[in-house]
This record gives sequence, C-alpha cells and structure tokens, in this order.
Amino acid sequence: EFHKNVIHMNTGLDNLINLSGNLWSIDSLEYMRKISNTIKSEKHCILDSHIEHKNTSDAIRYCNAKGYDYVLISDENYYSFLKKLGSNKCFVFLPKTPETLSRVAVEARMMNVSVITNNRVGAAKEKWFKLKGSELIDEMIKKRKDITEIVLGKLNE
Repeated sequence: EFHKNVIHMNTGLDNLINLSGNLWSIDSLEYMRKISNTIKSEKHCILDSHIEHKNTSDAIRYCNAKGYDYVLISDENYYSFLKKLGSNKCFVFLPKTPETLSRVAVEARMMNVSVITNNRVGAAKEKWFKLKGSELIDEMIKKRKDITEIVLGKLNE
C-alpha cells in the first residue's frame, strides 16, 4: 500500500493495485521455514551493502548508540545469505529512501528474526507484517496464488 500511495502522489495515477506481497519460490520459502527455528545468536545483524540508500552506516551508528553487539552480513549466494540473516535475533535496516516491500525485512520475519526499521519499509505497513515464522511463510505461499489471480484477472479485463 505504501508503494502504491507513493506512486499515486507522484503521478496522479488511479489505476494502481496493491499486491501486498512478493513471489518467493516455494524452494526459498521452504528453506526459510527449515531454518526459521534455529538457535539465534544474541547479535543484531546489518546488511553489509555499499548501496547508499540501504544505509548501512546509519544502522551501524544506531547499534553503537544503543550498545548492541552487531555483525555485518552479506553473501553473493542467496541461501548462504538467508542462513546468516536467520541466525541472528534481530535485523537492523534503516533505508534512506522508500523500499517498496523490502524482501530482506520480510525474509528476516519469516525466519523469526525481529526487525528494527524506519518508516520507509513498505512491508512494515502491511497487516501481515506482524506475523513471523511459519505463519508468515504460509501467508506468502497464499500470496503467490492471490497475486497470480489478481494479475491474470487484470490481463483478462
């Protein structure tokens, strides 16, 4: 909904639809389910990104100011990255610009990782974002069907 509203405010378009989700592969969702209940380290994790708007530097400053022990995470291999993300108790993500959904924030939630973020993460504004673990994974599996039906319905109008 957040992304839809941003587009509407900037373009005036009224033919926008909130799909309220993303299309993860079933393999990815089941992998996250498998590792969602692993024992978590007490560390906060931060996305180690050189992309300016991902704002790694402010996330580091935030953890330092709060006295949180943190680890920077990155990995070119998606499943290795998920394993790193899912092995910590909390993910700190403070983007500088709007994130339409923010897959990484939702992935953290699906693996029972708490998320500290700002008001620029679209997913955090969705009703389902309060869910965690298998409940959220089940919701995203349902979203795969819902999103497909919405898109096909619009194509057939």
